[in-house]
Amino acid sequence: MWHIRLFRGLIYQLYLQPTPLPQRALFQPIVTSTRSPLAECDYNLHKSNSTYFSDLDISRTHLVTALLRQGIRRINDPQHKNAAGGEHPKEGNFAIALGGITCHFRREVAPYARFEIWTRLLCWDRKWLYLVSHLVRPGVATPATYTLQPWRKGGGGKQKSNHSDDMTEEEERQKRRKDLSGAVYATSIAKYVVKKGRWTVPAEQALLNSGVLPGPRPVELGSLDGNGGAPPPPSVVAAAAAAPTANGDVDGSYVLPALAPRRDGEGDGGDGELTWHEIEVERQRGMKLAELFAGLDEAHFEFTGGQDGVLGEYADMLTPFW
Repeated sequence: MWHIRLFRGLIYQLYLQPTPLPQRALFQPIVTSTRSPLAECDYNLHKSNSTYFSDLDISRTHLVTALLRQGIRRINDPQHKNAAGGEHPKEGNFAIALGGITCHFRREVAPYARFEIWTRLLCWDRKWLYLVSHLVRPGVATPATYTLQPWRKGGGGKQKSNHSDDMTEEEERQKRRKDLSGAVYATSIAKYVVKKGRWTVPAEQALLNSGVLPGPRPVELGSLDGNGGAPPPPSVVAAAAAAPTANGDVDGSYVLPALAPRRDGEGDGGDGELTWHEIEVERQRGMKLAELFAGLDEAHFEFTGGQDGVLGEYADMLTPFW
């Protein structure tokens, strides 16, 4: 069943999706919905923690193929010899590989309860694309627009809430934060790498190949690896530093101000798309979380091989003999 769900999303986003993805949607989430069947419940009669990961696989597959579909199509096209970027060999199969995932559980999901997974691009570094996913109670918010489904009617991006008309702006903002936070069942961060044969396609090059960036990175923004590029301009550093962190006041009012409704003609090139400055501010904001996640790679070196002994060795009852 997992394979059917995964390939259904992959094939639709890669081959059947009729709507092109505009650059301004780079950080917009994709929403998938599903239920928690009884077979996925544990002895506490709620969704088993181990089953969250298969649902997250489906949501991330939808997002990654929606973001990179143009690049996926081009990378094996002989007419685009530089689709993989640089002077590296282009032979080999194209692959998008999951490099790591973490999931923080907050509230239980009841049997047969419906829930939504909101997944979006968090940021990227030279190698990895970082995605953040939230498992939430359905209907807590109605998106302002549906970029890939323009025939659907949006609801202005407001969460469903009953409140008094005489609430102040600050009170309404605090209530919105509480409502959105209270709807989160779990939060996950994952990282993906794009491969062409044995060569790693730089994450930013993969996005550029897919047409979701306004063009090559400007020199004044510096390079991702810190080699041969100028440091980010003070305006980018200041904007990213001023952005709230995971422990700060993230209430939905600050999730990339560039994604707020914009006036006609505002943005890069006068077409309402994101500028490189806006993209870099949001990328660096996301890197605050991604760097903490990436630091967990050091845990690999905590394996000691039992040099000080072990408690014992026991076989799982269901361990196969073949």
